[in-house]
Amino acid sequence: MDLQQSWQGASEGTRSRIDFVRNVYLWLMGGFAVAALGALSAPFVAMALVPVAGSFLGWVLFGIQFGTLMFASSVSRRKPLNKVAYGLFTFVSGVIAGIVALVIAQGAGFMPVFMAFGLTGVVFMTLTVTAFVSKKDFSFLRNFVIVGITVMFFGSLAAAIFHLETFRLIISGVAVIACSAKLLWDTSAMLRTNDFGDPAGFALALFVSLYNIFISLMNLLGGRRR
Repeated sequence: MDLQQSWQGASEGTRSRIDFVRNVYLWLMGGFAVAALGALSAPFVAMALVPVAGSFLGWVLFGIQFGTLMFASSVSRRKPLNKVAYGLFTFVSGVIAGIVALVIAQGAGFMPVFMAFGLTGVVFMTLTVTAFVSKKDFSFLRNFVIVGITVMFFGSLAAAIFHLETFRLIISGVAVIACSAKLLWDTSAMLRTNDFGDPAGFALALFVSLYNIFISLMNLLGGRRR
């Protein structure tokens, strides 16, 4: 009887974990869909904001994106507010990605954009499969990720403020490595967690990493020719 109860408990736990992982990826796919809408509307959003923001358009969008990210993080467990917050963040991120893609395409064509998109997909699939197949705990990457993202954040701000083009490309390389490590860490954490109540939070973390990888790869592939 005890053995049967243990088996049933393990089976239910496995089903709960499968449902949780499926929900995380459904949230992530939804975020991609909303971001695609944001990217398609990027020219219209830019035209609407340029008369107001002028040369500070980039900083305004960054401020909005950071604000919506904090909002989405803080309400990830609160239904249905988490859907609204997640949608806002992914839409704004899509708008920014669309504007960056258009700027790069003006100087280098759309090939760097398509290559960055494809490479981001390759990174996502490779690291996801690695986490699923190996079943390892990648939490040992924590310190590396924290240092890498700190360098990425403040380095990007410095490059933007002082117009340091070469330094910006270096920071983009750091971002690809750091966010790839975070993607692996977050996927591992998703597979090992016993808290199944926050699929939106895990999807948000995965989306942010993939977004930064995509933007950084576009900068690396098309930045020198912009």
